[in-house]
Amino acid sequence: MTQSASCTNTGSYRIVPSVNGSFPLLPVSPGGADATPLVRLSSTHLKAEPATADLSVVLFGSGSPASQEFPGLAVGQEATFDGYTVRITSICDGEVLFDLVQQPG
Repeated sequence: MTQSASCTNTGSYRIVPSVNGSFPLLPVSPGGADATPLVRLSSTHLKAEPATADLSVVLFGSGSPASQEFPGLAVGQEATFDGYTVRITSICDGEVLFDLVQQPG
């Protein structure tokens, strides 16, 4: 397993490739579970300087799903989608950890 300085192993939420959503899932939106987005890990780039991760966020609420891609996020950078903001805290081989900075409410 390849590690980098960006692999701090700190953060309240964990995402891995091929899994829909983080562990634990984001807190339920005031609009209900259907209005709560899922954060997904597309890939990590440990050889990049600095190491980066590609995330996607999807919302399966009523109607067709809405999604947004967040490519090239480094430790300390944030992604905002539908009132939720997450900050990347660790990028390791095959997993990313993040903290929830803001949620709707």
